Amino acid sequence: MRDMTAGGLTKQEGAGLAIAAAAHVALLVAFTLSPPGKTVKPPPERMEVTFSEEVSQQSTSPDPMAEAAPDVAPELGEAQPEPVVEPQPKPEPPKPVPPPPVPKPQPALPKPAPKPQPKPVPPKPAPPKPAPPKPAPPKPAPAKPAPPKPAPAKPAPKPAPAKVATPAKAAPAKTATADTSPRRRPDAPAGGSRVGQDFLKGIPGATKPGTAKSPPAATIGPDVRSSLAGAISRQIKPHWAAPQGVDADKLITILAWDLNADGTLAGRPRVVDQQGITPANEAQAKRHAEQAIRAVQLAAPFDLPDMYYAGWKRVAAFRFDRKLSQ
Repeated sequence: MRDMTAGGLTKQEGAGLAIAAAAHVALLVAFTLSPPGKTVKPPPERMEVTFSEEVSQQSTSPDPMAEAAPDVAPELGEAQPEPVVEPQPKPEPPKPVPPPPVPKPQPALPKPAPKPQPKPVPPKPAPPKPAPPKPAPPKPAPAKPAPPKPAPAKPAPKPAPAKVATPAKAAPAKTATADTSPRRRPDAPAGGSRVGQDFLKGIPGATKPGTAKSPPAATIGPDVRSSLAGAISRQIKPHWAAPQGVDADKLITILAWDLNADGTLAGRPRVVDQQGITPANEAQAKRHAEQAIRAVQLAAPFDLPDMYYAGWKRVAAFRFDRKLSQ
């Protein structure tokens, strides 16, 4: 049994009726609030038309003309002569304007007389120079003392057994030369020496520190050795370029070479030792040594003091590493 409402409608019918009513109200509101469209023109007025079979012979047009106006024809006759145009008189050319009068040249003013220049004052004569003092008469030379009588000759001592002369005794003569020579010694390098303790190894008269038994050891001491090492380092540094790569900064190449008296190389530099080789930089070790040898060859001839040639003619151990290129 269907549910009935108070008006006798079911719930479904009531809902449909409410929806329909709402739709109509919405439509009415939409038409009311919609903007006005185009203005519609009013329809034309109606005209009454009558169909009749009887036609009148009288015109129904308002105020018909009885006779049409006749056509106006032109009058025939002789043509009138055209008026003769009189030529206008040509304007007279303007009279030339007379040139302005040339101004007369004014007489030149007389030049002012030159002022008399003052006569130069004659220079005063210089005072006479004093006469040079007369040289003092030379003093008489003192009488030379009589030569002493010769002492009686002593018997000659027996000759001592001759000792074997060592080459180190020639160094004192060089020491005297070094003290009197005006040549400047090379400055000592900052920091530690790059030359090993055996820098003078194999040189006559030069021994390791602490083992010298003769005075020539003072000729090439630690200061001189450090100065020579600094001079060699400064001349090699511009030509030394350490290889790049993994652990390449750990490589150290030690070279030895001989030098002539003029600073040129006496043969090819030799590799004494290589340190810091790892599996990562093993491929760079050979190139590291070649770069060190090339730096020595480019730096030659070396500019070193001649007085210390015995100290630098053989470089026994020179160290090449990354620090040298910095």
